[in-house]
Order: sequence, then C-alpha cells, then structure tokens
Amino acid sequence: MTGIPARRIVILLLLLQAVATIFLWSLDALNQISEGDFALFLAVDLVAFAMISYLYRHEKESIGLSRGWLAVGGALMVAFLFASLILT
Repeated sequence: MTGIPARRIVILLLLLQAVATIFLWSLDALNQISEGDFALFLAVDLVAFAMISYLYRHEKESIGLSRGWLAVGGALMVAFLFASLILT
C-alpha cells in the first residue's frame, strides 16, 4: 500500500482533523457535557495524528503498511465518535 492509497488516507485524516478542530472551537467551555465531547473529539484528533505519523514513517522508510494497525486506529476513531453521540 504505497503512493496514492496512502495519500488518500492522509487527506481523509486531515479533513477529519479539521472538522474535529472546528467542532472543538465551537464547544461551550462551561458546560459539563461539552467537556466530555471535548475529550472525545480531542482523542479523535490525536488518533488521526498518530495514524498520519504512522503512514509518513512507513512511506518514508518504504516499509509495508500494516492494515491491522490502520484498522485499529479507524475503529478507535469510530468508537470515540459514537461515544460522543451517546454522551449528548
């Protein structure tokens, strides 16, 4: 998995990070529910950053990507997003 597919994944992760960051800016800092949402969306942002870092390192060193780690990262982000829906 080199070249274009990895680049597409990075673009999608960057878009997800942008949306999560915009949502974080829109939260009310005084509301307790917003604090939980903030933590979950920050976790999504950090997992996306870790996945981008993983993709960059493996592309730079020309090492094959592990679909397992990408699946784990994607599952974590989906779990955090669903948890934020349940929390509100």
